[in-house]
Amino acid sequence: MSRRAVSITTISSLIMTLACLLVASVFFERISIGIYEQMETSITGSALQNADHALLEKIILETEEALDQIENPAAEYSSHEQEYLLNFAKIQDSQDYKTLWNYFNTTRKSTESTCFVLVMLRPRENYWVYVMDASDYNVIPCGTLLLDDFSQYDGHPGKEFEGFVTISPTYGRVRTDGVPAYIDEEKDIYAYLLADIPISEVRQKGYLFILNTALLAIIITALSCIFVYLAVKKTAVEPINNIAEKAEDFVDSYEKRYGEHLETHIFEELYNGDVSELQNLSRSLSSMELETNSYIKDIDRLAGEKARTNTELEIATRIQAASIPRNFDDYKHINELELYGDMKPAKAVGGDFYDFFLLDDTHLCLVMADVSGKGIPGALYMMVSMVAIRTRAEQGGNPSEILRYVNEKLSANNSVDMFVTVWLGILDINTGHVIAANAGHEYPAVADENGTYTLMKDKHGFVCGGMEGVRYKDYEFDIPRNGRLFIYTDGVPESANNNNEFFGTDRMISALNQCSDKNPKQTIEYVQEEIEKFTEGAERFDDTTLLCLWYKG
Repeated sequence: MSRRAVSITTISSLIMTLACLLVASVFFERISIGIYEQMETSITGSALQNADHALLEKIILETEEALDQIENPAAEYSSHEQEYLLNFAKIQDSQDYKTLWNYFNTTRKSTESTCFVLVMLRPRENYWVYVMDASDYNVIPCGTLLLDDFSQYDGHPGKEFEGFVTISPTYGRVRTDGVPAYIDEEKDIYAYLLADIPISEVRQKGYLFILNTALLAIIITALSCIFVYLAVKKTAVEPINNIAEKAEDFVDSYEKRYGEHLETHIFEELYNGDVSELQNLSRSLSSMELETNSYIKDIDRLAGEKARTNTELEIATRIQAASIPRNFDDYKHINELELYGDMKPAKAVGGDFYDFFLLDDTHLCLVMADVSGKGIPGALYMMVSMVAIRTRAEQGGNPSEILRYVNEKLSANNSVDMFVTVWLGILDINTGHVIAANAGHEYPAVADENGTYTLMKDKHGFVCGGMEGVRYKDYEFDIPRNGRLFIYTDGVPESANNNNEFFGTDRMISALNQCSDKNPKQTIEYVQEEIEKFTEGAERFDDTTLLCLWYKG
């Protein structure tokens, strides 16, 4: 007990000392950063003063003009970066640009800066535009955009630049600041010459300051704790030793408590001294023993409830398994086709499902769906979705009409914020013609008469259950004689191995093409074997559901 008290005192003293040191180091770092800020504005101001201002203004205005020719620069840069940057290639390749770049880079090398950057701020659009990056590593092309928040400028940067600190993988902590290079508020042009200076050394000096002071604090604290040790040993060690012996008896009675489920009374009247803390400890131990006795009584009740829960979960698994159609033999009388499907939930029950059923003598409805949730909630939502799809499909109509009905049903009063992705197709058994619609689901894979699979990248609609009023579009394609259709959920391409690599659609298509001469059951079993080889026993986080149809014609 005395050692523990001394340890607590020592640690508390050290923590308080270190806290004070950390606060001091923060102020030290801020002062140092202020010095770097003055250095940056000084070197950029000097570089700008000796630069060719006419040439600088020319390049800035050319960049501004090229930017204005683009209708939506931010969207264009995000979606087509390479095509977007071609708008500025002529500027960057010009001799004027290279002359100014060489000047800034040569000037920079005589300072501590890692780069000089000429940028334009677009406060209304909330992004920066890189005009020039004078550096030796990772040179940013002219016209590159960087999104930012300009709220501190109230819509206008003004004539002063707000410096900031970032983390560079090459230089560590870097301070960025600079001076105005060209300001034209009427044209909404705010150009600045900025410099980056590594400031990691500031933090290293702060750490050294903390270390030296901490060593001194440890020595002072050690001397103070000797007195604490002697006092605690005299007043508390013996009572604590007695309590420790009782605690050992309590531990030794483990089998009696948990094996035979018997109560114990070891901590009754444990301490009668006048130290209030030990009195509280004694009462706490006695209370703990009473709680333990009560907990023992709850063990049998909880064990019974767990067994009941496991039974209910097993029943739910059976119900879900029974709801997924596996009556493939019932379709053997249809000579034009052969099909097989399988679903492996990530948990005891899952949210994926497939379905197939005849609408009439010549039309077969095929469904592949993936509910957003997993476990029992996902299974319940899956049952509702499955019933809604089959009920509406059996009433007739195109896939788009069926999905629209299902979406309206699932979206109404959707308080659980769940949804389902669905691919639904209707096959004409006589011709191999398919009419399909896709509600945010994976692309189907279709094989030609030679058995070569390719992804059919259809147009996705919105998921079912996401919001009301969504309309879906039908599309059509033909499965040739001896062709195949393979539909699946995202658990197939997103199966990951221990290196967090995904199986992916490319591996899936490759696996399908390696078994193009096999029947649907053999095809699905082969794909599942390839997934197992790839994942190497890694834990699965998503259901894997597959359905394959062979159209014999």
